Amino acid sequence: MKFSIPLLIVAIGLTGCATSGVSPLGQNSFMITRHVYGFAGTSSIKAELLQDADDYCKSRGKVLLVTKTVETGLAFGRESSAEVYFKALDPNDPELKQPHTIEEVTK
Repeated sequence: MKFSIPLLIVAIGLTGCATSGVSPLGQNSFMITRHVYGFAGTSSIKAELLQDADDYCKSRGKVLLVTKTVETGLAFGRESSAEVYFKALDPNDPELKQPHTIEEVTK
């Protein structure tokens, strides 16, 4: 038990994250990324980014339309990360009524 507490403290201390913020990619297209240093799963990172993207759209009176997600899992020499590509569309945009698929990439 004495050994596991210092190890836990070190693991928590090594965990950190960096978020890019929302970056414009073109007309109504954006991306947001997050890299997490330490032991974090990509599903929770992606979920947080999806919420951030939705908040971004709602704050501008727009509707979120996700076009692509990318998840990079934890591996030796690389941190966990996720990217979300999306459009911020007007609520009455015809693109929202069309069938839509999301490209999902896992590395």
